Amino acid sequence: VGKLGGNKPVFHRGDADVNKQLQLTDAVRILNVLFLGTGVILCADAADADDNGQLQLTDAVRILNVLFLGTGTIPLPGPTDAPCGPDPTDDGLDCAAYNC
Repeated sequence: VGKLGGNKPVFHRGDADVNKQLQLTDAVRILNVLFLGTGVILCADAADADDNGQLQLTDAVRILNVLFLGTGTIPLPGPTDAPCGPDPTDDGLDCAAYNC
């Protein structure tokens, strides 16, 4: 896991499938994990697209709104922020794997 100034992992928020892009596959990954019990989330912080500290349906909806409706934003460190960044919000989510 990439680290930046300390022990906080760095990542791009919204990138649930950790392929370094914000895509439909990110929302699908979240939905598969939540509702079908398939797939894995390697970086829960990245999957927390609305930065509320929980992995839930609203994260997939946020990604879909940004991608297809052009509404809303992905909070820092967002998918277009370079370089990756640490989570500015203290929460219980972790990031086991993300390669910036």
